[in-house]
Amino acid sequence: MLYHLRKAVVPEQLRFLRRQPEAVAAAVNAVLVLLLPVGLAMALWVALGVEKYRATVNAPPVAWLVFVNVVQLSALIVLISPLALVAAWRTWVHAARYRSGHGRAWQGVLEAGAAGFVIALFVLAPGIAMQPTKAPPYVVFYGGAALVLGLAIGLVLRTAAILVLKRQARA
Repeated sequence: MLYHLRKAVVPEQLRFLRRQPEAVAAAVNAVLVLLLPVGLAMALWVALGVEKYRATVNAPPVAWLVFVNVVQLSALIVLISPLALVAAWRTWVHAARYRSGHGRAWQGVLEAGAAGFVIALFVLAPGIAMQPTKAPPYVVFYGGAALVLGLAIGLVLRTAAILVLKRQARA
């Protein structure tokens, strides 16, 4: 009975994950990259959305607010999906190197910081192009903040991947 239940829960197509812990670590990090910003956005919308319409007499209907928030969440997911795919790919690569003993996965943390800085540069690119003489303080501040945020996210992803790999090694 238990064997049949286990077989129903884990389809045959997913059994390869037991043999490839790198795939599990990559999937976990992709989900983290997708869910952390979505969770933060949802928390902010819940916290700030109520205050915005508290004193207004003609507040929009709740269904409209839910619809707008769902559309915004969808747009956020579409924007973050490429980052999640890159995070999964790089996690797979670094996890394989980590398991083979050729790396400690710190390069992934540095890659995440660099990705944050590059994303900040893309966001600042129009302003840099229009007023290049006024751009350096903005590049230093926002680029530096994005670099630090990227390093922090990279550290979280490294920790999650190593925990997954160690748990898979025990199983």
